[in-house]
Formats: sequence, C-alpha cells, structure tokens
Amino acid sequence: MSKDSLFSEINVETGTKFLKRVLPRSGGILGVLSLLCAVALALPKNAHAIPSYARQTGFACDICHTVYPHLTPFGRDFKLHGYVMDTAECVKASGNAQMCGVNINRIPMVSARIVSMWSNQAGGDHVVPRGITTAGQGFMSFPSGYNDKETFNLVGDSSIYFGGKIAPDMGTFLEFTGIDDEGGSLGLGAVDVALTGPETTLGDKSLLYGIRGVDSVFTGDPSNSLGMWGLTSQLMGMSTHNTLFDPNRAMVEGGELYGMWGNFNDGGLFATVGFYHPTGTQTSGSFVQGNIAGSGALNTSSVDVAPRLAYYFPQSHDLYAEIGASGYFGKEGMIAPTTASIPNPYYNDNYYDYALDAQLQYIGDKNLAELFAVYQGQNDNKFYGQDMYSGTDYGTDGTSVQRNGLAIAADYYYKRTYGAYVKYLYQSSDKVKDINVAGAILGLSWYPWENVQLMVEQALYSTYNPGLAQYGDHSLAASDFNVTSVKLEYLF
Repeated sequence: MSKDSLFSEINVETGTKFLKRVLPRSGGILGVLSLLCAVALALPKNAHAIPSYARQTGFACDICHTVYPHLTPFGRDFKLHGYVMDTAECVKASGNAQMCGVNINRIPMVSARIVSMWSNQAGGDHVVPRGITTAGQGFMSFPSGYNDKETFNLVGDSSIYFGGKIAPDMGTFLEFTGIDDEGGSLGLGAVDVALTGPETTLGDKSLLYGIRGVDSVFTGDPSNSLGMWGLTSQLMGMSTHNTLFDPNRAMVEGGELYGMWGNFNDGGLFATVGFYHPTGTQTSGSFVQGNIAGSGALNTSSVDVAPRLAYYFPQSHDLYAEIGASGYFGKEGMIAPTTASIPNPYYNDNYYDYALDAQLQYIGDKNLAELFAVYQGQNDNKFYGQDMYSGTDYGTDGTSVQRNGLAIAADYYYKRTYGAYVKYLYQSSDKVKDINVAGAILGLSWYPWENVQLMVEQALYSTYNPGLAQYGDHSLAASDFNVTSVKLEYLF
C-alpha cells in the first residue's frame, strides 16, 4: 500500500500530519501497517488505556496498547508526542474575527473505569484472618489491589479520567480516583501534562523533545517500565518520597525534560531528567515504613533529581526490545525519635536509587507474548527506628540501610481475547528485614464483551513481610497471606 492510500484512510489532516512525523524512515509504512492489522481485539484495561484517547484519535485501543500498561511502538509515540493526535470532529469558529481561535471537540475527553472484585485470603494460625485481605499485603496486585475491608465490592478502585489534546502541541492525562462502595471520596490520583517542541533532525534521525508536569516519578516514560505505571509500582520501600521503590506513596510535584532521538521501530534513544518536590501530604507527620515520623511538620524542602536513559532496538520479525537505566537522588526530611543522639530531631535522610530494566515484546497476527524485568537498589544514609522482625532498635544512633528489589512479569494472549500472566516480586534489606517479601502472581484474563475484562488471580507468598502485613510475629507462615481474587473491569 502506498503512503498516500494509507493516509487517505485516516482522512483527517491532523492525523495525517502526526503519522507523517512518527512513521519510521526506512520500511516504516509496511511495519506500521502490519502492526495495525496484527492487533484487532485488544481492549483498554486501566490508567493510560482510556476510551477518550480512542474517541479522539479514531483508532482502536489496541493500536496503542497490548496489555496494560504495556504500549505498542505506536502507543509509545502517541504518549511521547503528548497525546495530541486528533481525528475527532470539531466545532470550529464561523469566521468571526474575534473568535478565530475557537476550535472545540465534539467528543468529550472524559472516560471512566468501574471495578468489581471478590477476594479471599487463606488465613491461618488463628492470627491471620480468613477472607478479608490483610492491609498492606495487597501490594502485589496493583493497580486493582485486594480488599482490606470487605471480601466483595460491587464498586471498588474505580476512576474517572480526563485525557487528550488541549492545544496543538499540548495534551494531558488526569485521573480522579478513590470511588468505591465503602464511602471513598474522589481525589486526584495522577497528573501528566505534556508540551512538545517542534520536531527536527539530528544526523540522519529525527529528534523530538518536550517537557511534562507530573505528580509521580517517570510518568512520561514511554516504556511504562518505571514509576506508577510499571513494575516498580509493586515494590514498596521505606522512603516517604515518591522514589523508584515506592512510587505509590504520597505524591510529588515536578517536571520532566525529555528527548527522543530516532524512533521505536528503527531504533531510538530516549533520555529524561526529572525534578521533583514533595507535596503537602509529605510535609506533615505520618507513619513511614521503618521510620516513625511522629507528629508535627517534616523538614522537607529539597528538590530531588531523577535521570533516565532507554534504548529501543530496531524491530526484528515482530519482536520489539528495550533496555534502560535510571537513578533517583534526593533527601527527605524526617523527625528522629526522642532517644536519638542528635541535637535537633529534624534531620535529612539522604538517599539514592538506581534501576535497570528490560522488556521484550512479540506482537504477531494472533499471538502476543511479553516479558518485562526491573532490578532496583536503594540506599538511605540514615535510618532511625526499630526492625520489627529482629527487634533491633536503631532509634538512638541510626544506621545506613540498603535494600534491593526484583520484579519480573510475563504474559501471553491469543487474539487479544484469552490470556494468562505471571509475576514474580522480591525485595529485601540488609538490616531492616521488615520489608523482606517475595511471592508470585498467577492470573487468567478474558474479554467476554467489548470494554469488559474478567480476571481470576492467585497470589502466592514465599516470604512473609511483617511490616507490610502489620503483624510483628515473623513465625507466621507466608502462605497464610495467599489471596484468590476475581475482578471485573468495565470502561466507557
């Protein structure tokens, strides 16, 4: 098929301009065409896979997504360009000189996701409850999570999304979450506002750059490997900051400068550096895993820095691969216990993170197979508190704490309708063993109707985490915390 005939099928000028910018330079037409034809039944699942983007672009959700939060090369480019591709019909100005800039979308940018879920914890030893999931252990099934109040929720972990183009080179993704049938209130869950610069060339490759305003770390990463959309969201740490290890604790406010040299089909290099500052929720006293901050204001005034590099290999026989490295450097203000041997209870806990990630995707006509892996390390230079597991008290002198984590996920889908997935999660600390936990998730997925996904999931723990589960008795069996769940998601 010629380039002109492909563009004529898009049949919208703005969509044409976008495709001309993102199509690979060598063999790109056939590559993108085969990708669009290869995926026909995928449906949106969560977060960035929201129906308002499909309404805006006129494309099916599987053009951008394989399985949430994983993106196709086209989906990565859509995110990289700030969600601005637009084929939706607009209401334009009638020619009035005073209103010449008016251009209103006929289709609203609002979407919603409703989740119903039943879960059951194994329990045992007359200590760990049966049925209701122990608070904290549900970290292994982000983002839907497991219940910690009821075994069944007709409406649980549901969200409203506002996303899409808001200006020619500016787009957004906003999530308002917290809706459930247990009295949860609606609150801001995620923010991503992107502004892209004019695309140019460097050498023989295209160069795109931009800036994003975000409230979580590495929100703009096109790999969706790190931060709140990736595997790192399932590894919890001790930090109060929104670091690589604990991206789902209190939010940060910040910005990310990014650039992409090349593209996702023929090979490209992505680079970003983020600057983050804690929000008000982190400047008041709160429980921090390991560190007990106590009451009062925390001495948190730093700006943290997080760099990232990722390389996307050229496409080969429907295979797409990426490797990346990341870091996070900053400090968090803390309040030491009254027993600490420091003149001022306020102190800065300096820390640094590093991470290595890789992914491999096979996107075929009928078969989809994916593999993702992330390894992380984090060091805090000062920790005041008690390790519940060993009973060791660092509340007087403090100590340096190192922790490590590994997350691996794999999935297989047939015709984007029937699928199976497995995840393995492990994290450990050299001194504070409260955060030590390991386990696997086995799941089955089925799309019985449009916009509906049914999942059956089994979480199997091999190492019990006293801190997360809020049980200090480390003699409990890890299998007591195993959870079986059934989840039904609907998007519109």
